Amino acid sequence: MDRTSIIKVIALMVTGFGIGIDFTGALILVPAIENSFDADITSTQWVLNIYALFFAMTMVAGGRMGDMFGHRRMMLNGIIIFLFASLMCFFAPSLDFLIVSRALQGIGAGCVWPCTLAFGATKISKPEHRAIIMGMILAGVTTGNVIGPLISGAAVSFGDWRLFFLANVVFSTISMVTALVLMERETQHKQGEHLDFAGMAVLSFAVLLLLYGLDVGADWGWVSPPLLMLFFVSAALFVAFPKVEKRVKEPLLLPQMMQNREFRITLGLNMFNVSAVFVGLLYFPQYMQKVLGWSVFHSALGLAPLTILLAVGSIVSGTLYNDFGPKRLLLWGYLFATFGAISIVVMPTGLGYFQILPGMAMIGLGATLTVGPSGTAAVSAVKPERAGLVGGLSFMAHLVYGAISVAIATAIMYVTSLSSLARQLGADGIQMSETDQRAINGGTLTTDSAKAVMAKLSSAEAEKVKAAIASAFDAGMNMAFVFAALSVSVGVILALRLNEEKLRKIEE
Repeated sequence: MDRTSIIKVIALMVTGFGIGIDFTGALILVPAIENSFDADITSTQWVLNIYALFFAMTMVAGGRMGDMFGHRRMMLNGIIIFLFASLMCFFAPSLDFLIVSRALQGIGAGCVWPCTLAFGATKISKPEHRAIIMGMILAGVTTGNVIGPLISGAAVSFGDWRLFFLANVVFSTISMVTALVLMERETQHKQGEHLDFAGMAVLSFAVLLLLYGLDVGADWGWVSPPLLMLFFVSAALFVAFPKVEKRVKEPLLLPQMMQNREFRITLGLNMFNVSAVFVGLLYFPQYMQKVLGWSVFHSALGLAPLTILLAVGSIVSGTLYNDFGPKRLLLWGYLFATFGAISIVVMPTGLGYFQILPGMAMIGLGATLTVGPSGTAAVSAVKPERAGLVGGLSFMAHLVYGAISVAIATAIMYVTSLSSLARQLGADGIQMSETDQRAINGGTLTTDSAKAVMAKLSSAEAEKVKAAIASAFDAGMNMAFVFAALSVSVGVILALRLNEEKLRKIEE
């Protein structure tokens, strides 16, 4: 590559880095956000879920608008939205405001990411350099995934989790300046492109209602009529989605693609590989902080075995794909992830960090062998002109199912830990109202509500309660990983069913 192309790639890597730090970095902040807004994990999970959902649902539209109006223009618009939303996060006066701000961040990132990839693939250097360029851009993102938790840890160490979002503002500003200076304005755009707003709206509302139902289920009652109605409407929208897709001009899921058995399998393989990773990214830092008593910064360092494997995997798995083929990589990757999730459940309590370390490493290795190859396999199952669309769809399925996995795992975790806490308090002879148990469930004892509950106890009772809370969190986390293991094991079945010989282009 010439010097100008290298500079442009570096600019795209900076943009990818900014997106990378935001996703993993925000996860580390969950306990601090719980404390700041006196909230529990069922509410703070939305800081992750709403971002992932809006990122996913905007991405396909962002890519198509980039084709229509110019990738550079859409990239700049997305960066501006992301920067403004980061400022909103920094000044957020309430958890609801923060969640809305994170949704806006997801929209910005959904405009930036597909246009960053498209610009790198089509506007820089020669076609033979495309794989190198894509690898470098992905390296920027995955480097951000590793550095993000460290920035979060430093922000909390300085006394305010909001400083993390100020770092987002800095990197967004750098990305915007580099894009303005180094990326040329495009003059030719695709004509006749259409956006499937109806399909995106139906799918988005279906997922949002499902996530909201899983959030409020413990409070409303899992068999209460309002909650059952919420789940019914969500299910009806999921059923209506394919019917809507048949009526729109350019649907998200083209019928000829869905008729391809191998494409359906590879789309599933793009979904189920995220369960253990997303659940781990949410709960490993909390375990280190709430059970082991580590600082946020030390928790970020403790998460390194997972994040570093994710970063290295984006490069290594690409080199293994042609040598070993997708089936073997995906099968071994899903097996590693499944055994990793199971190990979290079966490892004895009391081992401290070593209770989660083997599982963390296996889940990271599993993701290394599945995330990249599953996307490549999906693209290989369609014609070249559909590659961009399928790439976006694969990542959309990845993020949407990741958000659903976190919501289901969190609902399981909350109910299990609350039940465990009640049993242990009863065994210790400590009388505590259900409201007070809910206030301390989840392990964050620095919220105002939790402090008020702990103030009612004697010092001896407080020590017993702290031990019960830590044990209850561990029990809840274990059940969350039971779900993750079951979910990831579906990928094992799909990988076994994948026929490499039939990974061919779709017949129109």
